[in-house]
Amino acid sequence: MQHAQSRVRSRRWIGRGGLASLAALIAFGILPALPALAASWSPPVSLPGSCGSSVAVNRAGAMAAGGTFTAADGTTHVQVCTSPDGKTWQAADLGPGGTEPHGGQHPAVALSPDGHAIAVWGATACSPICDYIVQAAVRPPGGAWGAPVTLTTDLYFGGGGIVLGMDGAGNAIAAWVGNYADESHYAVLPAGGSWGPVQTLSNGNVQGAAHNLGLAVTPDGSIVVAFAGGNDAIWAASGTVLGGLSAPVVVASGDYQKDSAPKVALDDAGQASLVWSRSGGTEAATRSPAGTWSARVVLSSQSSSSVATAIDGAGNAISVFGSSYSWHLAGGTWRPATALPAGSSGGLVVADPAGTFVYADSSGNAFTFGSGATSFGPGSGSRGSLADLKIVPGLAVMLAAGTVSAEAVS
Repeated sequence: MQHAQSRVRSRRWIGRGGLASLAALIAFGILPALPALAASWSPPVSLPGSCGSSVAVNRAGAMAAGGTFTAADGTTHVQVCTSPDGKTWQAADLGPGGTEPHGGQHPAVALSPDGHAIAVWGATACSPICDYIVQAAVRPPGGAWGAPVTLTTDLYFGGGGIVLGMDGAGNAIAAWVGNYADESHYAVLPAGGSWGPVQTLSNGNVQGAAHNLGLAVTPDGSIVVAFAGGNDAIWAASGTVLGGLSAPVVVASGDYQKDSAPKVALDDAGQASLVWSRSGGTEAATRSPAGTWSARVVLSSQSSSSVATAIDGAGNAISVFGSSYSWHLAGGTWRPATALPAGSSGGLVVADPAGTFVYADSSGNAFTFGSGATSFGPGSGSRGSLADLKIVPGLAVMLAAGTVSAEAVS
């Protein structure tokens, strides 16, 4: 087959008025020492199968986790574990797959408010010519996983990954990079319905060869998909799960600097944070509620193989890169890079609308804090290699070394 070659918070919530005052103080160069929260994570629960790649959680506390294992015949199979409460788990073998693409989660999983679980992954299909395909499976609440369906036979085997998101009504969107014509694509699964047709996200003749996808979906159904295109420029497309995506807009021009996968965060007001890294440094941009992207800002002159960002409902954002982090509080600008807690680097960061932020480093040590915090406080203690981190109002979940830990954040 021919392959494309171009390829803590405080104990009382800080209200929006308080956040505005805080932003004003910061604008004058006064940064108060905000306290962190002591993390209180449950003991790790070992998953019953090889589901250590991705995790999803809903507000009821139900969870899903996905990964791959080697079957008796030597082939790679997709396995998904589900739980009604994060304590008792059941594993299911969804069949061959999970070997493609080279990057990203294998598989990606999502969970609706009513307990519908979705898994999406890539695979190699040879009969007799080999294609790289995208498959998906759905599990109704309390039911069994349905047979996998093929969304496309045009998946790029290299960089890009498959990203999956779901809104508060249970509508899901999956996006991936295609092999043909350097395009990227997406498909939508309406709540209670069937997967819709594959739609084009980016055009190789306009944006160049897409790679390194990032996706953010809000409860109200708003979306931002970010990716690196030709010359490693950074692009972003916006829209809604059911309404589709607009044409991508360029956020930062490219210079062949081998960008890391751009990470994006989005709140219900339409404010967004986007961070990426290239060999000349780590950079970020923000988007206003009106949908306008700012000029890129250099957060660090050092590149990082791992970047992450999160934003709360008031528009306070954080970026984590290498062994540093930077705040962008509502109404302000990106603050100077500050060192993460000693021994921490890489990892993931998430935020809920009310202003709780959780950062977990690459060793699975998690910290909980409020927007603008200058100290992360004590962590959970290292729980093993971090795979995924998610948050919903009231609950944060961490997947590390094949175990799941949870923390109440209400």
